[in-house]
Amino acid sequence: MIRRILRLLLAAAAVVFFLWFLTPFYYGVYNVGTALGLFVCAAVFFRFGMRKTYLRVKRFFCRRKITKVLFRIIQIAASAFVIYAVTVSGFMVGAMTAQPGENDTAVVLGAQVKPWGPSILLQQRIDAAEEYLNTHPNAKAVVTGGQGSDEVMSEGQCMFNEITADGISADRVYIEDQATNTEENLRFSAEIIAESGLSKDITVVTDSYHQLRARIAAHNADSTLHVSAVNTEQNLAGLSTYPTYFVREWLAIPVELLKGRKA
Repeated sequence: MIRRILRLLLAAAAVVFFLWFLTPFYYGVYNVGTALGLFVCAAVFFRFGMRKTYLRVKRFFCRRKITKVLFRIIQIAASAFVIYAVTVSGFMVGAMTAQPGENDTAVVLGAQVKPWGPSILLQQRIDAAEEYLNTHPNAKAVVTGGQGSDEVMSEGQCMFNEITADGISADRVYIEDQATNTEENLRFSAEIIAESGLSKDITVVTDSYHQLRARIAAHNADSTLHVSAVNTEQNLAGLSTYPTYFVREWLAIPVELLKGRKA
């Protein structure tokens, strides 16, 4: 009875998350996190919500030795993936809870600039950076992000314009406008911090799911940096896309770790 209830709960959760992973399409968001999330939800529902069909498929595969071995390999791979995903998620949650320091250098990571201004993700980071700078009047910031082929200006320049327009003094905000990814965001920002004599105690301003990868990138850029975090607040659009970007980090974090090994 308990097992049946657990199966039903897992199947119901798979349906809920499957629908959640579909909502980013409304905002024009689709990436590997969306595809992986939808696949995992479908697989969980098939395993626990369609038990009889799953058992028939399992019996079919186990008729022959070679297909039975293949089925076992798939099972082992799926179990290993679950263990990996849970472990990485635990580290991600840990990175989210890091408290910002007092009057650190705020490194604000860029996101897409739309023709009309900051994207939803970028505006959330701008708002969080402004709150930190207003709360810590002696803090300074590096706004970092280059200009993509579909952007009207660099992400760094866009953030600078918005932050200073909202009353933050321009001499507190340094622009980095060449970076094309998180590793470059932190590496180029570390160079500005060193050249300008800013505090190496940095507070990374980005979305909570991104904090662990940002922390790894910061260490790869300059191991003397001491990293804290300011997480963006999620509006409705941010909450809709949150699972997609969270799952995408499962794949992006190992890539960031490998960059550090090669450096």
